[in-house]
Amino acid sequence: MPDPSPDPHPQESGTSILLITADQFRFDAIAAHGNPHIDTPNLDRLVASGMTFQRGYTESPVCVPARAGLLTGRRPHRSGVFDNSTPLEEGTPTITRELADAGLHTQAIGKMHFRTRETTHGFEDLALSEEVPHDTTTDAFLKHLHDAGVTHVAEPHGVRHELYYSPQPSQLPVELHTTTWTGERTAAYLEERAADGRQFFCWTSFIKPHPPFDPPYPYYLKYDPLTMPDPVRSESERERLGYHGRHQHRVKWTSPDLGLDTIRTIRAYYYALVSHVDAEIGRILDTLEETGLRERTLVVFTADHGEYLGDHWCYGKRGFHDSAARIPFVLSQPGTIPEGGRSDALVGLIDLAPTFLAATGTAATTLDPDGASVLPVATGAQDAIRDTWFGQYHHGPEGLYCAMNSRYKYIYSAADGREALLQVGSDETVDLLSPDHAADLAGVDVRLEADLLRKAIMEQFRADSYTEPLTTDGGWRVHPPMSMPALPGNGDRDPTGRGRQYPHWLGHVPHPRTATGGSDVEPLF
Repeated sequence: MPDPSPDPHPQESGTSILLITADQFRFDAIAAHGNPHIDTPNLDRLVASGMTFQRGYTESPVCVPARAGLLTGRRPHRSGVFDNSTPLEEGTPTITRELADAGLHTQAIGKMHFRTRETTHGFEDLALSEEVPHDTTTDAFLKHLHDAGVTHVAEPHGVRHELYYSPQPSQLPVELHTTTWTGERTAAYLEERAADGRQFFCWTSFIKPHPPFDPPYPYYLKYDPLTMPDPVRSESERERLGYHGRHQHRVKWTSPDLGLDTIRTIRAYYYALVSHVDAEIGRILDTLEETGLRERTLVVFTADHGEYLGDHWCYGKRGFHDSAARIPFVLSQPGTIPEGGRSDALVGLIDLAPTFLAATGTAATTLDPDGASVLPVATGAQDAIRDTWFGQYHHGPEGLYCAMNSRYKYIYSAADGREALLQVGSDETVDLLSPDHAADLAGVDVRLEADLLRKAIMEQFRADSYTEPLTTDGGWRVHPPMSMPALPGNGDRDPTGRGRQYPHWLGHVPHPRTATGGSDVEPLF
């Protein structure tokens, strides 16, 4: 009697992890999250198949610190990563190292933003597509383009510097765009794992919808700017626009004075990028199902942070309004996580590392996370993870701190020497601590609420022996006033603070004073 045919999809025991992130992706950029203006059928399908955490937040709303928190499970004051200029040191305990040591294949696809090209943080293989590609030896997507004969596009992810927030159709056809490449590369990887049956951790990281907003044809035609929602903001917010909002305007060549026609077009192109990402997530989900991997793979979709898109008179991130800090946080694994779940539990990126340990049955050996597994909530075993959530961007005189519970969000900006209190569930245009809103809200003493949240974050810092932002008598450390960045506009020619990121792989930049790639970068003219 002949031997039975080999299983075309050999199965190894144990749950695998597919982490999908999209950079600068707002919570409300998914139709199933209540947005009637956007088309995301595949993300809607993912939401319907699992648990959506409706109060997921990034502990640090900027790329590098957010990703450090994801990898280590630690808040910024314990990871030591406070902004994009402070990389996570190689050798730091990460979830990737833990899973690799446990025998899982660890794969990175897309944007990692590890800052140094030699850094792996425990990934067995890295297929990178970085925002500013350095060369074809370290950036797999750039090599893919060059192998396809496309060497004339200096900035394959859109033109940055003065056009950073200018909506622009991609210079690449859809089949060569980074979003398509990331989806295709992930699908191919899943087919490989289905063939060899090896348990895996794959982090698929889409660059988009991070600016430049450069959807390829036909996506840039998908949304009519005239139908886009207008930004959420109030005149009083413009009057109290703080240091970080002003700084981002300076760096990004934007302004509070951008007209509504421009803002609506930015939003249309942002949504177009989201729909392209959604299509590739559909490709990935189809591959999981076709290869028999779906039920033994925990799929997580989230983001490193959101994007203001003009809300509160701001662009970019680096703030704790929901526009910038609230992120999608979806878990799906048929047969393990019930379908169609919604939770108001406060969760964040630092909870992912403990979640992945629990899902794969891996015991931590070096990881010391601040977060906790969200699987008990996702499976219905418990209702909450924490009562109070903490966030931090930057430190010292530029420190921005946040504490939040089910009712209020407290924010302190060291650069402005100012506190704010926002009501959870509101449009966040009203600072309850401002002079115009100093009265009690429906009988609630808002100053007491702010005091409780301030005390909570300070107690957490002290428990972790992190006293840099604190005084010995229980207050915030006061720093010399920061020089307030000038807002662009009205013919301003001052180059100070203007963001300029030119393509490193060319080996030259237009202006010598703006070279950011080191001594290997020469002036073009």
